[in-house]
Amino acid sequence: MFLLKKKRIKYLRDRWGKQVDKYRNYDFISSYYNLLREKSDEEFVDDKTWSDLDFDSLFAKMDRNISGIGQQYLYYLLHKYESDESVLKNRFALVSYLKKNKELRENIQLNLFNLSGTASYFAVYLILSDNLPNLKYYRIFYLCSILSIASTLLISVNGIFLFVSLAVLLTNLILSKIFSKKIYEYFMGFSSLNSLISSAISIGKIKTNLKIDEIEYLKQKRNLLKSLNKKIGYLVIDKSSMNEFALIVIEYLNMFLLFDIITYYRSVNLLLKNKADIRSTFENVAGLDSAISIASYLEEIPFYSTPTFNSSGIISFQDLFHPLIKNAVPNTVENIKSSVLITGSNMSGKTTFMKTVGINIILSQTMYFSLANEFVTPKLKVKSSIRRNDNLEEGQSYFFTEIESLNIFIKLSKQKNDYLFLIDEIFRGTNTVERLASSTAVLKYLDINNKVFVTTHDIELHDLLEQNFEMYHFSEQVENNKFFFNYKIKKGPCSSGNAIKLLEIMNYPDSVINEANSIVKELLLRGSLTCK
Repeated sequence: MFLLKKKRIKYLRDRWGKQVDKYRNYDFISSYYNLLREKSDEEFVDDKTWSDLDFDSLFAKMDRNISGIGQQYLYYLLHKYESDESVLKNRFALVSYLKKNKELRENIQLNLFNLSGTASYFAVYLILSDNLPNLKYYRIFYLCSILSIASTLLISVNGIFLFVSLAVLLTNLILSKIFSKKIYEYFMGFSSLNSLISSAISIGKIKTNLKIDEIEYLKQKRNLLKSLNKKIGYLVIDKSSMNEFALIVIEYLNMFLLFDIITYYRSVNLLLKNKADIRSTFENVAGLDSAISIASYLEEIPFYSTPTFNSSGIISFQDLFHPLIKNAVPNTVENIKSSVLITGSNMSGKTTFMKTVGINIILSQTMYFSLANEFVTPKLKVKSSIRRNDNLEEGQSYFFTEIESLNIFIKLSKQKNDYLFLIDEIFRGTNTVERLASSTAVLKYLDINNKVFVTTHDIELHDLLEQNFEMYHFSEQVENNKFFFNYKIKKGPCSSGNAIKLLEIMNYPDSVINEANSIVKELLLRGSLTCK
């Protein structure tokens, strides 16, 4: 035992402050969030925005949990917009304390290793399910079991009880076959629940200098948890270590005395009776694991800060960076008061910048930190329309898919004024005239009560939206016949482009370069395009 503990401590220390690369089953990890979302009217990051902003990849980067329930809880927290700032402050205070206190966090983690297997994901299905098999007259199984024992014992008194005993045993065998199929799929959940309760009891024994709410709760519930542990324990007996004779005995007890079925229904009743306490136990244990996970992530990144929320609608940040880009270039923007139009060439950084803002606004309201030296923002719900592909199976074009997405935004904008809409290359799937007209009308409408960050190649939108939107741009740099991107955002509309210069650098024929320059001059003279 000492050697195992020593080995685990080394494992914990070796991976502290480092990303953990491992297979993640998102069907299991997302189950707690999915089950709660169905029953809640609270605000969550929607699936489209989660996907657009690559939050699965961000979750994988942050996930250093020991337990499956820690993963499930962190996945849920990253989705949920927390409106109560005091909850966010307490959440981050726990992270900060565990980040500094190595001995405490390692003691907690050592008691989570029994929740590191696949089985640990199944506890949530018991804790949150409203449809567990639970017969109203389950006491009939007790009666059948007692009759089986009694009739067998009475055979020595009267031979007629041999036939009674055989009839009861046959009845029990049929009941076992029928009902075992209904309940065995839940046994893994009870195994996970039993492991959770065992971990909770052990963590509740940890002594701390500072009173931590999660640990204090587990201390208060120690007697209840011990009682539950004993009563549920039979369902999760490890049969793999038993000899053949013991397995045969247990099998016969299950078939003829209905032990598994009786224990299952007794456990379900215990679960339903103590459901609130068991769920709170889950959240407190999982909350500790996920807090340590975030603490490890914060140990790795170069800098971060807690957000400052305001009601004025202003967004400001210093050295804001994207969490998924190695050596990401930070950007600083002050006093964004309205919606933002961002222009720039492909690969210059405009879409990445927009994602960076969205990610940090979400992190501020879920985990109470931002990837910046300073981050000031109103509380906004982020909605995005970034990844839009043709849906060939449903016969939908790229343009029609975008129309559907933006129509959802329009409906949402009527209800509330606390959205940030992120739109990448608006209406790029249609002709220029209608694209400019539709883009202007839609963006002005969305801007009435909310904020919009939109990227575009249409520099004509500068003139059409200058009364409503602040202008920013990214641009490539050309020096000594070489071009590169510095990924720094600049205030104001785009300057004249470098596209033709890039053709020249790539050794396009002189005739192509000359004709392109001539066409630009002609279009400018006609007023067919503008370039500020």
